[in-house]
Amino acid sequence: MSKRIDYEQTAAKLDYAALNKKLELLTQTEPPKNRNTALAMLEPLRDKLLALQRKGWSNQELADELKTAGVPVNAARLRECLNHWSGGGKSPAKRKAMRQPVVARSLSQPTAAPLPGARTPKLI
Repeated sequence: MSKRIDYEQTAAKLDYAALNKKLELLTQTEPPKNRNTALAMLEPLRDKLLALQRKGWSNQELADELKTAGVPVNAARLRECLNHWSGGGKSPAKRKAMRQPVVARSLSQPTAAPLPGARTPKLI
């Protein structure tokens, strides 16, 4: 079990002036680039990859070429990145728009006539 932190003691020992100065310096610098996703790693190659895809290169071919260059990415992840950049991703609004509208039938519309020789259900 971990030891509990005594925040009162920590606050008494803390040099707020030095910490404030350090935080002020951090606000003036750029944050470190986190490349923990394939999207962030491939971002500098975005335009080239999209152009090659438009020319007819498949995701698998592009992924294989990237792997030989030392970029560990599979075709499925590359496809997700390309779809994200080209705006082809499945957003909730797109999914909703793709659904077929339900057409309500009014009672005044005639229904299809029964086929000759077809049985009609009897109502009790």
